[in-house]
Amino acid sequence: MRDNQVVIKTDTLESNLVKSLEAPKLDPIYLSIANDHMSGISVEDLSNMYDISQDLVTSIIAKKEVENYINGVLLTQGYVHRNKRLALINKVIDKKLEEAEETGVLSKKDLLDWLKHLKDEETSIRPKEKQGPAVAIQVNNYDKLMNDLLTD
Repeated sequence: MRDNQVVIKTDTLESNLVKSLEAPKLDPIYLSIANDHMSGISVEDLSNMYDISQDLVTSIIAKKEVENYINGVLLTQGYVHRNKRLALINKVIDKKLEEAEETGVLSKKDLLDWLKHLKDEETSIRPKEKQGPAVAIQVNNYDKLMNDLLTD
C-alpha cells in the first residue's frame, strides 16, 4: 500500500454486532402461520384461514427456518426458559425451607428432590466438555468363528 492512499473503515463494532444478530428473513406469511400455530390453532383451521391445503400448512411449519423460529420463541418464553425455571426452583426451595422453620418439620426427600432439579439445571447450563474422538474397538475371533462354522 502506498503512503498517499487512505483506508476508510466503514464497519464498526456496533454494525458488526447488529449484523451478527440479524435473523434470517422469514416470509411474512410463514411467520403469520407459525405465530397462529403457536397460539394453538390447528393445522385444519389454519388451512381454512389461509385458504390453503393442510399439506401445505404442514410443509410450511416443517420448513427449517420456520421450525427454528418456533423453537426460538418457545425456548425464550414460559417455564421452558432456563432463567425462569431456575427462579421457580429457587422459589420452591426457599418456600420449603420457610415451611420447615415455621413448622419444625422438614421433608428431606422433598427438599432433596428440588435440590436435584436445581443441580440438573446447573448441569444443563454448563458448557459441555470437549471429548476426544470415540474409538470403537472390535475384536474378531476369526479362528473360533471358522471352527464353529466348520464343525457344525
